[in-house]
Amino acid sequence: MTVRHVSYRFLFFFLLLLSVWTGNGNLIQAQTTEHELLQSAGFPAEKEERERIFVVPGGQSVGLQLQTKGLYVVGFHFISTDSEKQSPGETAGLLPGDIIVSVNKKKVMEPQSIRPFVQSAGEQNKPLQLTVRRGGETMQLSVTPVQDTQTNMYKLGVYIKNRSAGIGTLTFYEPKSKKYGALGHVISDVQSGKPFAPVRGTIHPARITGIQKAAEGVPGEKTAVIPPDDQWGTVTANTPFGIFGRLYADLDGGRLYPAAHPDEVVEGPAEILTVTENEKVEKYKVSITRTIQQSKPGIKSMIIKMTDARLIGKTGGIVQGMSGSPIIQNGRIIGAVTHVFVNDPLSGYGVHIDWMLKDAGII
Repeated sequence: MTVRHVSYRFLFFFLLLLSVWTGNGNLIQAQTTEHELLQSAGFPAEKEERERIFVVPGGQSVGLQLQTKGLYVVGFHFISTDSEKQSPGETAGLLPGDIIVSVNKKKVMEPQSIRPFVQSAGEQNKPLQLTVRRGGETMQLSVTPVQDTQTNMYKLGVYIKNRSAGIGTLTFYEPKSKKYGALGHVISDVQSGKPFAPVRGTIHPARITGIQKAAEGVPGEKTAVIPPDDQWGTVTANTPFGIFGRLYADLDGGRLYPAAHPDEVVEGPAEILTVTENEKVEKYKVSITRTIQQSKPGIKSMIIKMTDARLIGKTGGIVQGMSGSPIIQNGRIIGAVTHVFVNDPLSGYGVHIDWMLKDAGII
């Protein structure tokens, strides 16, 4: 317990005794809560202890099928015209990571659905009106297609997609609401490097078929088989702290663990839950080598090191697909594995469970 916490407790009991001693309100005053007494003494409300959250730790390998709510701009290419090479989409102000929501006020969800609009506008030499979502903003952009002299087709010079997939690890789920969190970090498009969002999608069980071991300077990875028709739940959000949504049903064999507050994470021994073969979740020893003070949510909450000889023998350290593996310490779930140090695959970052619980809508 810190000195600060001791002082708050002392103040609470002092004020409580004082209220009884003065006789003001007698029993009613003596039953005033710690929260109310601290506020009356000028301390902010957030000093009140939060109700403890209980969740079921995961550790299962999961496959993720994601689809954007529109057409995701991956990048640009130049079109050969009679006079020069150009990309009308880039000239119009599109950026990698933008989501094209509609064309001429018509919603577009599939890459091929934009083709008739582009061809028609090009033949009429008219601009297309694009509704574009960029981060939390929506804007209107005007772009005129140009004719590719090599194919005679009209084009925008834009690479687009609407789907992505990957594997990771389930971190937790809350049995009553069926809300879950996985991965512990955002899924970004490989080509653009931008977050793949906003999304909808599905989460599936994944069976690990092999592991490419990590080595210094070479990240390892899990390989898996993902049955597309076997769905565990929905994906509704892709945020800096992971993938979130709802499961269709509870997973077998899980028991509740309390979620640790950030200040309860300490340097020292811990365990992770993860899969290294087929679908079997196992515990492995790790060490929290550093805790990072965070006054607001951040993706680098702690530094962890793999210490279990069994795990190191199987994976060489932290590998791709291990992201989201829950970290257990002192009987609490404290966070999830997120990133590996490429030059030291035994070490990497973890994120506080609190930040994931917030994005899951549990707290």
